[in-house]
Amino acid sequence: MKTMKLVGALAIGSLLLLTAGCGKSKALLAAEDYQTATCACKDAACVTAAATKFAGSAQDMATARSGEADAIAKATTAAAQCSTKITMAAMPSMPGGPPKK
Repeated sequence: MKTMKLVGALAIGSLLLLTAGCGKSKALLAAEDYQTATCACKDAACVTAAATKFAGSAQDMATARSGEADAIAKATTAAAQCSTKITMAAMPSMPGGPPKK
């Protein structure tokens, strides 16, 4: 009988852990994937594709946990910085301005 109670308690505890959701939410995973994909890009077309994929995961943002807001903001900010760097590098230099390096 004691064994059955222990097994039952362990089963309930396992279910609680699974429903509480150990690990990262879909929102955080999507933001991190966006950062990784964007920062791996070499051209503007790749950046656009990464942004389009991330926009398609907008419904996942509802899965964000309260403690993940900073991590999501950090990942999306890093992706934006990579995007800006790649986009600016693809722009031609201004006439009369210094040549691009």
